[in-house]
Amino acid sequence: MSTAAETPRFNVGPSSARTIQNLAPEIIDNIISKVRDKVDLKNLRLVSKDLDAHARRKLFEEVILKPDGDSISHWESTADHAVLSQIPRRALIQSREDVEDWEGYDEVDEPDEEYQEAVEALSKFPRLSAVEIAFTPICVGVRERVEEWAPEVSEDVWQRLYLLEWVFRAIRNRKSVEGASPIRSLTLRHLQNFPYDKFPSSKLFFSVMQQLEELHVGLVQEYNRHGPDHDYSCIELITFPPHFCSMWLQPIAPNLKALSLYSTTDNWGCFPGYFDPSAIVFPKLETLSLGYYTLAYDDQLDWLLNKCKSLTTLVLHNCMIVRHMSMEPRHLNLWNASTRGWQRVSPAEETSVAEHAYNGRWSDFFDKIAAALPNLREFRFDQFKEYGVNNRHLGGARAYPARYVTFSDGILPDRWEEAKDDGTIDCWSSREFKYVALPNYHEETLEEDQKSLDRLLELCRARREAAGK
Repeated sequence: MSTAAETPRFNVGPSSARTIQNLAPEIIDNIISKVRDKVDLKNLRLVSKDLDAHARRKLFEEVILKPDGDSISHWESTADHAVLSQIPRRALIQSREDVEDWEGYDEVDEPDEEYQEAVEALSKFPRLSAVEIAFTPICVGVRERVEEWAPEVSEDVWQRLYLLEWVFRAIRNRKSVEGASPIRSLTLRHLQNFPYDKFPSSKLFFSVMQQLEELHVGLVQEYNRHGPDHDYSCIELITFPPHFCSMWLQPIAPNLKALSLYSTTDNWGCFPGYFDPSAIVFPKLETLSLGYYTLAYDDQLDWLLNKCKSLTTLVLHNCMIVRHMSMEPRHLNLWNASTRGWQRVSPAEETSVAEHAYNGRWSDFFDKIAAALPNLREFRFDQFKEYGVNNRHLGGARAYPARYVTFSDGILPDRWEEAKDDGTIDCWSSREFKYVALPNYHEETLEEDQKSLDRLLELCRARREAAGK
């Protein structure tokens, strides 16, 4: 039996089995929950009837559906099994057989009617409480001209919509199944930042979303590796943030207890599109996780500080403050980007590019968080590229060098220039047409940032102790 990656495999014989079986059921479940290898779980089922019951719960706690014959067959056989269909608590529905490593359009087939019918069988798992829908990460928006160049994608915006509608319809239909538990948690991996007009305003959408207590979203946006300089003209970058706030978050905010918002590919929150949920109150929200959320204004966290007073856990993964911005004036106008609190550092007579500095510091935001969230008992602030909606619970709290970032719309392939491990950072200057070395924001703010972070962590620790946790 193997548990964590470094734990060696060992065999469970009759003597070991009797020892384990003498433990309380909760302890046995906890031990078996550490087993990662499905082969080991299957072997455990052969040891004894008691261990079979525990291993079976672990083995079938999540059911996975992919658009291929073997996956569909296994999904349907589990759904039709009188005992096994009662076990799953989570369902993962993928748009493609491998959503992470897709490399070409010709390598996949279109989902067919058999796959759609399998999605509809979601109602045969009566004890589900969580559903995840996973799309491929590469996407393209709607183009005004058919001949306009776009990257090859596995699924366009309408194919993604079809799967959303299929799954939402299957979730809604569970309501007519006697004894079926409601779906309380929805995870959307690689949700494209496309503002569908009709779907979020439909009765189908609302009937599913109003049940939710948890929403976890990993967003993707169009990215062309052969021409990323054109990506920032994609209208979705501007239109999606307000759409998501008004159509997705506002209707369900009164019921939400956990919310995760991650960008898979880029910094977000400040521009090109401004994420502004300040009109939304989250009266029950206990856990909030943000990934690659980027600050450029002193008041940008006010929505969190003022409208999420019930928060007990706040996770900031790969979050940054942008300190230097180099933009063409046409982009500032196109994005309607505010320059409040910024200082212009390029000459006023310069018309081809505008360079600004923002002097925000994490120490100020940490202090605001400590003062404004009276129930906060857990705070994480960490950097790791692989953080996302599915490992939102991981990480610690440290003043990582890349907590400050720069932005330039005149350089490829990435406009967001992160600091190196020693904190040194550059920014492309379209005015000087070269990389310009900037101050080491990591070093110059480290002492105050660390002190403020330590005070916040100590406050959270004291609150946990006072609450007996």
